[in-house]
Amino acid sequence: MKKLFGLFGGAKKTPLKATIQPSGKSFEVPKNNTLLQTALNEGVNFPFHCTVGTCGNCRCKLLDGEVKAIMDFSYTLSEPELDEGYILACQSLLKTDVIIELEADANQPKHSVKTYKGTITDTHMHTHDIMEVTVELDQAISFTAGQFADIGLEGFSRHRSYSFANAPAANGQKTLSFHVRNVPGGDYTQWLFEKDRKGEAFELHGPSGAFWLRTSDAPILAIAGGSGMAPLKSILEDALKNNINRPVTYLFGARAQRDLYCLDDMKKLTEKWSNSFKFVPVLSEEPEDSDWTGKRGLVTDFIDDETIGFSVSDSHAYLCGPPGMIDATLVKLEEANISLDNIHYDKFLDSRQLES
Repeated sequence: MKKLFGLFGGAKKTPLKATIQPSGKSFEVPKNNTLLQTALNEGVNFPFHCTVGTCGNCRCKLLDGEVKAIMDFSYTLSEPELDEGYILACQSLLKTDVIIELEADANQPKHSVKTYKGTITDTHMHTHDIMEVTVELDQAISFTAGQFADIGLEGFSRHRSYSFANAPAANGQKTLSFHVRNVPGGDYTQWLFEKDRKGEAFELHGPSGAFWLRTSDAPILAIAGGSGMAPLKSILEDALKNNINRPVTYLFGARAQRDLYCLDDMKKLTEKWSNSFKFVPVLSEEPEDSDWTGKRGLVTDFIDDETIGFSVSDSHAYLCGPPGMIDATLVKLEEANISLDNIHYDKFLDSRQLES
């Protein structure tokens, strides 16, 4: 494992430099500026979200040099990620010149991040605690399937982030949908769920996020829980529109049957997908005497070749859901020998986790 931590030595007379691979772009990083902060100022298309070291979106690989971690990377990154030299750019101060690697892909999102005005046009309860919210923007937005937007409401001090639940339109669109889970103690969701909010105005900033389908022929292993359905639904429906011909197995974790949703959407994907497509719901708290005949337990209990239907080690994994599920799944995928470069995830943090 690379040495990432330590105290600064004597200050260099010239600013330290960061080089981004594979682009080769280099820039000086002022003392006490984070790697992410400076990269964004230099116009680097660097994925990020929370900027406080909790979401993992600014994860990148340190190829050479040393950084000082403002916050211990191990709070967010797994042991295998740390062993492979991954760091969090938002928590990295340079100790030496560094070379880092950012993923390069022809389909990497390059949409302009803008601020839009919008109105809630419809709401629909998918489960007892997950609502689909349909909105209309003042102008069309373009995004890549799997990305999210930050939503701001008057009277609230900070934005909240929600993934697009619909596949993107080729030339952008004004009508969007989001899946919102009712978070106990959450100011935003308490406001949204307490009464009919159709007609309410909001501000949307986006798109953002590094969760999107990479170019490959490898089988797709999708794993989600709760409202993590939204970005994976967007990705898979967009892949169908674009005639992506890759085997897919989608493990969806829920507590009980009442927490399952978008089953008709998953059925349509199964019927229309040109290769094999398996949607496997897994229930962790379903009563033993119920009529449920499907999988019981945690989604991590079923990360095996027999359940998945193809070699897990040869697949590309896409994970979306709460931090505990993501972290446990990363351990199982490491045991299955999937390369970390082929694991992509979006941790759904609520406001309490972002502010902790």
